[in-house]
Amino acid sequence: MINEKKDKYCVHCGDLCLSEAIEKEGRDFCCSGCLFVYELLNDLTLQKNYDISKLKSISPKPVKEGEYDFLDDEEIKEKLLLFSINGKAKVIFSLPNIYCSACIWLLENITRMDTGIKEAKVNFLKKEISILFIEEQTSLKKIAALLASIGYRPKLNMANLERKSPVDDNRSLIIKLGIAGFCFANIMLFALPEYLALGNLEENIRTYLRFLSLIASVPVLYAASDYFRSAIISIKMKIISIDIPLSLGIIALFLRSSYEVLTFTGPGYSDSLAGLLFFLLLGKVFQKKTFYTLSFDRDYKSYFPMSVIRKKGEKEEYVAIKDIKIGNTLIIRNNEIIPTDSILMTETAILDYSFVTGESIPVPVKFGEKIYSGAKHIGSTVEVQVVKNFQQSYMTELWDNQLLKDKKEVYTSDISNKMAKYFTILVLLVAFGGFLFWVNKDIKLAMNAFVAVLIVACPCALAISTPFSYGTALRIFSKFNLFLKNDKIVEKIADVDTIIFDKTGTLTESEKSEISYTGKPLSEQEFSWLKSAARNSTHPYSRSIYDYLKNYELNVIENYNEIFGQGIDAVISSNRIRIGKKSWIYHDDDKNDLNQDSFSDEAAVYVSINEESKGCFLIKSRYRESSFDIINELSNTYKVVILSGDLPADKEILTKNINKNVEMYFEQKPADKLNFIKNLQNLKKKVMMVGDGLNDSGALNQSDTGVAVTDNTSNFTPGSDAILNVSSINQLPAFLKLSKKTVQTVYMSYTLSILYNLVGFTFALTGNLSPVIAAILMPLSSISVVVFTILKTTINGQTLKLK
Repeated sequence: MINEKKDKYCVHCGDLCLSEAIEKEGRDFCCSGCLFVYELLNDLTLQKNYDISKLKSISPKPVKEGEYDFLDDEEIKEKLLLFSINGKAKVIFSLPNIYCSACIWLLENITRMDTGIKEAKVNFLKKEISILFIEEQTSLKKIAALLASIGYRPKLNMANLERKSPVDDNRSLIIKLGIAGFCFANIMLFALPEYLALGNLEENIRTYLRFLSLIASVPVLYAASDYFRSAIISIKMKIISIDIPLSLGIIALFLRSSYEVLTFTGPGYSDSLAGLLFFLLLGKVFQKKTFYTLSFDRDYKSYFPMSVIRKKGEKEEYVAIKDIKIGNTLIIRNNEIIPTDSILMTETAILDYSFVTGESIPVPVKFGEKIYSGAKHIGSTVEVQVVKNFQQSYMTELWDNQLLKDKKEVYTSDISNKMAKYFTILVLLVAFGGFLFWVNKDIKLAMNAFVAVLIVACPCALAISTPFSYGTALRIFSKFNLFLKNDKIVEKIADVDTIIFDKTGTLTESEKSEISYTGKPLSEQEFSWLKSAARNSTHPYSRSIYDYLKNYELNVIENYNEIFGQGIDAVISSNRIRIGKKSWIYHDDDKNDLNQDSFSDEAAVYVSINEESKGCFLIKSRYRESSFDIINELSNTYKVVILSGDLPADKEILTKNINKNVEMYFEQKPADKLNFIKNLQNLKKKVMMVGDGLNDSGALNQSDTGVAVTDNTSNFTPGSDAILNVSSINQLPAFLKLSKKTVQTVYMSYTLSILYNLVGFTFALTGNLSPVIAAILMPLSSISVVVFTILKTTINGQTLKLK
């Protein structure tokens, strides 16, 4: 019910209800946004853990009537939406007011506030939210108003409509860094005469300079406001975060400095306070720039080193994705990803948008209709015309989106969180221990020791060790064509103890295979049918057959189906063409069967036309020059397994060239590979799967670390954790070693940081902590840890010949 205003205060945000209060269950709310959030928390029984009424960072702001009406404009919607497919749409909003894990939790639960929103994912580093919604149930206007009503007003400007690359323009952080730097420089100037005078400075001048330093340190507290806010929120949520000891140290520095200066008992620690904040914020800016650079490095040129087929007149050519231009005609084969927004130029097509919308039902598309980037084509080859340049932000979103995969878990490293928790507990124990030790002897010394411990404790080095170490490793990997989904995958690779290789397309080079046909003679027309069917597949054997039959004409395919692990089933000119495994192609009573055993180390791909067995293509595998060396080197440290879907024709050559402890299994269907990995994981093994990303998609997805090997195909496996260009597969042992060394570097940097703090604790507990010592130790620990992690990881890469 609605009551008239009688100085009522909102139980959610604490603000005075300026108009009419909304009353529910005896509680007053100033707006529907507050009521929404309160009911959400109430439904999830989180009132005790998350006292949202005191979190001013998400205090709802009034939304003006009609403020977001412009979002109903069709032209603006077209530019803002990432896609709009079968009633589902996705948009990414920039939300500058995202501060901490509480914000992430609340924003990702807005699905409870608007049933039309199906999924909300927050990118904390970029301060963005990705929202998937049903257009019939909600709209951009309603979503923007909802976000604004709970305190996260979307940042909407012309840059959003232009779809320009994101720019790191966190003005608030830069302003705070400027304030901290200005204050630090001036306070050091004020403190310098006292340091140089060695106690001989006139008392009036000394007092004057100390007061100037204290006054200059007041704006530094504003520069530290983000740390205070995050610490308060962490306490309210009963979470120990790295910002709690940081905030305690900052407050202790200011209070101790104020006490000493105002009581004329000492110079205080204003220089240490300003220096600490300056270097903290400088590290934060540098870290943001690093992540922004990494994000830029991880654009399509990194994640998609593959090329696509572009039609040029009557010819076909492979071109890098970066070279795709608006107006180009691309040829898309079965199970290939549409690389950019296009128009269908073929009569019909079937598209799988599950990578984009999460909807598994294929979508039929007709000539002239728009196709969105990220759709997977199912069926015979089609042609599309490019209408939009490749969108880096969208494909990065596609790669990171949880809709792309059904991984049993999303891996996140909790090393920093654990260290923050233990460090905070240690700091408080040492501080209270020092206080209790001195309290019966000298209460003043006891207070000094307690405050000094809080002053010298600097966890900022712990907070930045992991991202700088892993980020540096990620850049090195990227340089050598190994592209990780995120920097935490470095830690996953380091944990691997079992490596599984696919054979075809991974250890072998399909483009250099020797191929011949044996069996019943085929007409030129029949060879054309086989070429047309093989053209649609991205399997290495299909591409070998297509290249072998390059002089034959292409025919229109009426129906096409590719069964992973079995073969191709197509209809051309009313003739049924089948290409694949012998067991799938031939009947048991077929009198024209060919003897596979006579083919030595050659693989056979069988063909039939109109249910009549014709013969087979013999493909002699050509192993990559480094394949045997890689397997032998890795088998000395890891359990190595070769899982192949082919017949054991290559077993003899593999046995001659690889170590005896390498296990080999042939005729493995995709389900067999997946189950094999599951069985290893049940034995507590950490499995890395290295495959070509086609038949191995299930195994890549199931493994702890899936590495999709690519060459010149645009086939894409979102279930993998990394993409490796075949040109760098010989670097795989070095990649594994660098991952292990990088994790070791993180722990070494933690040790270095702890040593700094132990030295500081020693001075603090004995009452000998001077402003000079604090001013040296606090920034030195952060700077040295950053330099150490970057240099150590870089040197590791160079030592492993990754330079």
